[in-house]
Formats: sequence, C-alpha cells, structure tokens
Amino acid sequence: MNGSDTTTTTGPATAWPLENALVSAALAAQRVTWIDAPARALGLKPFTRPELTRQIIEQLRRTASGRPTRLRTAFGTFLMPLDSADATSLVAAADAAGARGAVTALTDEGRRVRLAPHAPLPLSVDALRDRVRKVVDAEARGLLATRQGDATLGRDDWTAAARRIARRIALGDAAADDTLVGDILDATARAADDAELDARGAALSRRIAPYVAALPVDEPVVVHALETLTRALTDTAAQALALTTIGQGPKDAVADALRRYPPLAATVHRVDAPFHWDGWDGMSIDAGTEILCATAWLRDLDDPDPYADADPVTALCAAPGSCAVAELAVLAAVALVRALARDTVPVVLAPRLDPDALPVVLPAASLRLALTNSGADPHVPADTNVQDAPPAGQSAAHYAGLTAASARRLDEHARRLAEFARRPGFNHDAFGERCRMTLLAHAERCARAAGDARKAADWLTN
Repeated sequence: MNGSDTTTTTGPATAWPLENALVSAALAAQRVTWIDAPARALGLKPFTRPELTRQIIEQLRRTASGRPTRLRTAFGTFLMPLDSADATSLVAAADAAGARGAVTALTDEGRRVRLAPHAPLPLSVDALRDRVRKVVDAEARGLLATRQGDATLGRDDWTAAARRIARRIALGDAAADDTLVGDILDATARAADDAELDARGAALSRRIAPYVAALPVDEPVVVHALETLTRALTDTAAQALALTTIGQGPKDAVADALRRYPPLAATVHRVDAPFHWDGWDGMSIDAGTEILCATAWLRDLDDPDPYADADPVTALCAAPGSCAVAELAVLAAVALVRALARDTVPVVLAPRLDPDALPVVLPAASLRLALTNSGADPHVPADTNVQDAPPAGQSAAHYAGLTAASARRLDEHARRLAEFARRPGFNHDAFGERCRMTLLAHAERCARAAGDARKAADWLTN
C-alpha cells in the first residue's frame, strides 16, 4: 500500500481461530474466581485473570491494528470494539441511526440478563435529593433493627431493604410493600426468548400501572429507574459499605465500588438494522450483529489506575451517553452507605480486605457485614444475657434442629410454588396472571417464614 492508497474499510477485522479460542477462555475464566489467589501467592501475576485478559486484548489490538474485531466465541459471535472511545462511539452511532435493539448484560457466569431500555429522566436529580435522603434514612433505621445479636446484617434482610428503597423512590411509597414488583422484574430479566419477554413485560406493566398513574413520569422511565436503583442498592451499596472499612468516605466508596466491581462489566447490544459508523474511515455494520462492550476490560487496559477519576454512572447504565437515572442510583447508594455508617462502625467479617490488595471480584452476596455501635444505639442491646437462657423442656440444640428442619421445608415449598408459577400456561390472560401472582405471593410468604425460622434456629444454636 502506498501513500496515495485511499481504500476505505467497509467491515470489521476478523479474529484468528486461536484468538477466538483465547477470548472464549478469558470469558470462561471470569467465573473461576479462585485462580487469582495462588497465582499472586506464587508471584505469578501474569497468570491472574486481569493480566491474562489484558494480554489477550493487547494481542487483538496488534493483529487488528486496533479496529473493532469480529469474534466467534463459545458464548456467541460478537463485534468487539478494542478501545473505550470506539465502544462508546459505535453504540452511539447505532443509537442515532435507530438501529440499536435489545441490550443484555453478560454476567461472569456467561449468562445473559436482559436490561430495561434506557429512558431519560425528565426531572432534575437535585430535585429528588431530599426525597431520596428521607426514604433512605427511614429504611436504614429499619435495616439496623434487623441486626442480630452480634450486630451482623443478614444478606436477605439487606436485599429486602434495598429493594424496598428502590420501590419507594421509583414507584412511590404506595409500592413499599409490593415485593411482587421485584419478582416480576427479575423474571423479565431472565426471559428465555422474545415471546416470554413480551409476556412478562406485560405482567410488569399491569402490576405497576396503579403506581405509574400517580407519577409525573412514564412507564419506561419508571422501569429503568427501578432496575437501576435495585442493582445499585442491592450490590454496589453493600460493596461500598465494605470499602468504608479501609478508610474511604461514602461517596468515594460508592465510586470505587462501581469502578472496581461494575454491575455492567460487559454488555451486548443487538443491531436490528444496518448502519454506517464513521470510525476507522467508515465501517458498515450489518443487522443481526451483536456488539460486545467489555467495559471493565477496556477500562483496565486503557487506564490501569483503580483510583482514576472516572464517571461512576457508566457502570450502571449501558446507554452511550450520560444517564440521570444512573446518577439517581448513585445518589441513593451514597445516601444508604452514609446513613448506615453515621452512628455505627461497619466491620467486614468475611472476606478479609487488604487495603493494599483488594480482591479482583467482591460479590455482594459473599460479604458478611456487621454494624457495631459507636455510642448509644437502641437497635442492638448491649446486654445479650437473654440469649444465654435455654428454653424450657428439651435442650436448645433439640429445638434448633426442629426449627432448621421447618425452615428447609418452607424453603422447598416456596421453591415449588415459584417453579409452578413460572409455567407458560399462566401467560394467556389476566386471570392466569392473577393466579400466578397469588402463587408468587404465597411463595414469598413461605420464603420469609423460612428466613425467620433460620434466624430462630441460629439464635437457639448460639
């Protein structure tokens, strides 16, 4: 090729078979969390997952000269931008052309989770600040009251409180106790195909219609807000609370949690119509293409500083531009961390956090958190002698075993009810949906009863 050659690129680069295999291996390795510890212990940092991934992306960049590359992996065929700016530009071009279709998140386990479409918030986030603070403060007091005698917070209690906050902010106070909204939202995200997605989306619309009618925003905004708030409060806020134990303030902890452990580490954007992208001297993108935006991989490659000043909201919404809903979710997460840490001292009982070598992954479900008193606190009595008194009759261990067995039976009953409610036969009409909601409501009651029974069994055991 000489200097006068003006050939225009009309398609993406194509990865070599070995590169496809390496990317498949990198995707699969994300779920094997234990491999990093022995590699670090042996001084073999190049064999940790982040370093292996970095080497693979650098190899792709070299062979494709940095151009977006078509990959055929064990998880699907993707067009993968190899630069953060290209990823944003490519998705924005698809959006502007009206070609961007459904968006899914790719989990570490390789599963796809459907995401609600991005919808702009017609209100100022600042206008909602007082409302968020009041809701969070009230629910934080309730969450503190659920602490056990050793000041630990149960994961189920945390999740229930986080979802309740999300419902109150997105749908209003009337939806505070409507746990079925979250169940239907979860089922919608797990829809196996478009038909199931439509059916569950319709069910969600029917369920939230009374709440949306009382709000100054439309349903798409409400669903996007509910999903994003739930994600941030359930996982990111818990991770941020853990990070406050190494000296970070609530705002910095939330931003760092979103950067280190982004809820949307990789997203897949389906292209529904062909469009032209101006990047790399022009590129034609065909309908049916799936654009893989491996946000976390590209971010770590382009800027390895974990404390770099990055916009945290990009980890919560897959839209190519700014998102006020994601800003609202960050605001709520910061408020929750601040409210919990205001009068208590957060403690991470497991896993152990080393400020100089924080874990590469920190699943919120793996955290065992405690909030110990920092002065007078009526929620956790200082005198716990009542726990030392055995019940009358048989030994405490005897009753603990009976209670634990009851919890297992209730859990199994709840599982079977929920499984039965997922059958497609309920999808055909409103009556079937009401039957499904009744079954799910009973399943929820059984699950809560099982949780209470487990707490009682733990109390008797200890």
